[in-house]
Amino acid sequence: MKLRRLRIEQFKRFRAPLVIDGFTDGLNLFAAPNESGKSTVAEAIRAAFFERHRSSSVEHLRPWGDSSATPTVDVEFDIGAKRYHLIKGFLGKKRCDLAIESQPPLDGVAAEDHLAQLLGFKFPGKGASAPEHMGIPGLLWIRQGTSHELANAVTYAADHLRQVLGESLGDLTSSGGDVVLRAVEAARNELLTPSAGNPKGEYATALQLSAELTYRLAELDRDITAYQGSVDRLAILRLEYQRDEQERPWVGIRELHRSAQSSLGAAQGLEARQQTELTALQQWRAQTASHRSELEAFARDDAAVSTRQKTLGQRAAAEGVALAELRTWEGRHAEALAADTQARQMLEWVHAVATRAETARASGELETTLAALNDAHARARDERTRLARLQAEADAMAIPPADLKKLKLLSETLRDVDVRLDAAATTLEFDLREGQSMRLGHEDVTGRARRTVVGRTEIQIDGVGSVAVQPGGADIPALTAQRDSHSAELNALLRKLSVANPAEAEERARQATQRLQDAKSSQKVLEALAPKGVDALEAELASRTVRGEDLRAALAALPQPKQGDDDLPKSAAAQAQAERAASALEAAAIAFNQARVAVGKAQSDHTTASQELDAAQATVNDAQRGQRVAVARQSLSDALAQEAVAQQRVDATAAELKSVNLALLRQDVDRFARSAQQLEEAHERRRQEIMRLEVDLETKGALGLEEQRAEHQRELEAATRRVGELARRADSLDHLLGLLREKRSELARRLRAPLQKHLDHYLGILFPGARIEVADDLSPGTITRIGPRGQESGEFEELSVGTREQMGIVARLAYADLLQEAGRPTLLILDDALVNTDDDRLGQMKRVLYDAAQRHQVLIFTCHPAAWRDLGVPERAILN
Repeated sequence: MKLRRLRIEQFKRFRAPLVIDGFTDGLNLFAAPNESGKSTVAEAIRAAFFERHRSSSVEHLRPWGDSSATPTVDVEFDIGAKRYHLIKGFLGKKRCDLAIESQPPLDGVAAEDHLAQLLGFKFPGKGASAPEHMGIPGLLWIRQGTSHELANAVTYAADHLRQVLGESLGDLTSSGGDVVLRAVEAARNELLTPSAGNPKGEYATALQLSAELTYRLAELDRDITAYQGSVDRLAILRLEYQRDEQERPWVGIRELHRSAQSSLGAAQGLEARQQTELTALQQWRAQTASHRSELEAFARDDAAVSTRQKTLGQRAAAEGVALAELRTWEGRHAEALAADTQARQMLEWVHAVATRAETARASGELETTLAALNDAHARARDERTRLARLQAEADAMAIPPADLKKLKLLSETLRDVDVRLDAAATTLEFDLREGQSMRLGHEDVTGRARRTVVGRTEIQIDGVGSVAVQPGGADIPALTAQRDSHSAELNALLRKLSVANPAEAEERARQATQRLQDAKSSQKVLEALAPKGVDALEAELASRTVRGEDLRAALAALPQPKQGDDDLPKSAAAQAQAERAASALEAAAIAFNQARVAVGKAQSDHTTASQELDAAQATVNDAQRGQRVAVARQSLSDALAQEAVAQQRVDATAAELKSVNLALLRQDVDRFARSAQQLEEAHERRRQEIMRLEVDLETKGALGLEEQRAEHQRELEAATRRVGELARRADSLDHLLGLLREKRSELARRLRAPLQKHLDHYLGILFPGARIEVADDLSPGTITRIGPRGQESGEFEELSVGTREQMGIVARLAYADLLQEAGRPTLLILDDALVNTDDDRLGQMKRVLYDAAQRHQVLIFTCHPAAWRDLGVPERAILN
């Protein structure tokens, strides 16, 4: 299939006719920016073939805002050696005309069904065409952004592809071999899970029983071993208990403990004496430190006099510096205050002039807005009146859908009854000579005539007599009664609806629908003129009118222009100057205040330094100070002597304690106490364990563990034999099912070999050395290729979006080759189909497309013309 000429008119964005001709047999590259109509051209081609011309579900094809347009697609194309010319109009003046070279033309539904049969698609029962109806063209004509989505497209075209392969839906599922396969699979699935092959059912139950018996047998073995060990342990414990009863080793250790406690008591007396002597030493050391601190305080008082004299001189100098700086900032602050006043006056003048100009501009703009609002208000009121009229007319013409449906049903039923009655009635044919007549019932018949009668009818012949005709059909009375009943019901419904016939009712319903559509258009116009409603528009108009009067009053109240207004600086410059002056004033004020604070602080520091010097001098000149210094020195000497004596006593006691080793004595007391306690507790534990073992052995001896083990051993052997039988059956069925599936897969591969050949051809260009399997549903399955770590395999759906995009196009080209070999028409449309492909892969895909174009016509739409410059064909623009 090859396009030759395409004409689009009143179709979405193309209001004026768009004509594209000069299509080549191979590659056709259309390059244009976004929103220029590339996808619209592709959609027009799809609509020409996929949509019924009488469909009411294609409103989206109309240009925006044009409810009366008739979207039209005119396409000429070749299939084989024949030229086809299809013209299809939607919504308005609906039409479908198909001219076929050397054949009678077709129109309407017949033309559409002929194309569907020819190209391999179907129409929906009602509504717009969906992907599941588009068959082969839906697979080969790629919509924008869907090239990586292949599974559904293949599913919708699968029936047509299977016909080409010679493989119907039942070729692999209705054979006698598949009956065997299903029986083997069912038997195998009774013992193994379908997917993982894990045991289930009786097999799993047998395995579980075997495991439980094995576990119970192991438990019995452990119990028997534990029983035997308990007997040996009881004999050992009885021997050890009797030995301790005779020797009583803890008595001797208690004697050692008492001796160690006596030695420890004597040593602890030395420790108490040492603590007392240490306390006395600490007291003498504290007195020594106190006397030293007192003498150091006297020395600090002497040093403080000279330090405070130096500080007083520094504070006096700092006071002089602060006073000089205060006088300097006082002058600068006055200058900054004058500059700030002048800048603020200039800014107020500039603002007044700018306010007057802005008010005048706003008043002028508001006058323009008021004129537009007045015009919109008048048009909105007219449109509201038209909308009310259209809605009233639609209500008056409306016919309930249920009544219209019933009217159509009664009309069709009555017509069917008339046809059946006519077939069952008796037909009378008359051929009377000129001038002769006869009377049929109440009707005079002359010349040639044909009548049908459904009841007894008399034929009166002048001068001859009468002939009675009685129809012999058994169902004529019933059909007559049905006709009369339906006719009466139809007439009653016509009278109720005030129409003469069903056609008039349909016309009224159509006109009511048209009025509603016109009302919707009017509503949109009204919404455009008054988005918030006419009342809101009126309120806005009133509000802006008041605003205009306020602006005119404000403009009149402003000062009139005066000389010098034109020489004023710009508002921004005046504002900047005022801000700089204010900033300078603020900085000067801050510095001036800081200078005043600094003077106050300097004066305060000077006064404080003088007072501190007087206090220090008074302390040094105290008459009692010399006597206190002498007393402190003598007290320090006495305290040092007493500290030395206390230190000698502490050292002597420490040497005596060291020879005793108090820590070892404490450890001996603790060790002997623990040892005696542990020996007694161990003796008691042996007695209790002997009693427990005696009771436990008496209990277990009555259970018959050996007999239980023998019984469980027999049950385990039987369960093991059953598991073996089921395992052999499951393995055999699993192996047999694998063989059957392998044979079935081999048959499927042979049937899909032609498609596999074409896939391998294109895949070898894109991924040299790679191979892809064809799944049972004829979609691409597992792909095997050489990766960075060697050979790798993965499913089609696991690939990246970009790689699936490339593989999707490769697969579609293979389907096209397969269809062409079978004599089926092919055409490929790629609407921005490789947007996720990198530069290297895009180069390979161009080779693939160039190769496919030797056998098919390919239409490529792209918004990246630079990426396709090396395709080998000139790019074409879409010009309207």
